[in-house]
Amino acid sequence: MAEVQSFVGTEINIFGRKPTQSSTVETHETTYRPIASVDQTNIEFVIPGDSDTYVDLDLELFVKGKLQTADYTDHSETDYTASINNLLHSLFSQRTTYLNGTQITQTSNG
Repeated sequence: MAEVQSFVGTEINIFGRKPTQSSTVETHETTYRPIASVDQTNIEFVIPGDSDTYVDLDLELFVKGKLQTADYTDHSETDYTASINNLLHSLFSQRTTYLNGTQITQTSNG
């Protein structure tokens, strides 16, 4: 049987298979906890790495807290409270990232 010649370019073929990136086999989301007490000035995390895994440094910080009065008692249900704008920016003044003991970023709020 003779081969049918196509007069339409491949860039117009909207029903063909789209190319996919096959280099990413799987992804994992991992939770890391601070290695020391959070009452300290610095909150330090250790994220281990190896040569077979790519670690994306797009980090997210989840903060869970509780509003209390100045003498550490709970607010009553009739107390009206509100947080300020950009609450996490007010809690932390600086973030520094180290990679293999070498400082790679430093951002400060002030």
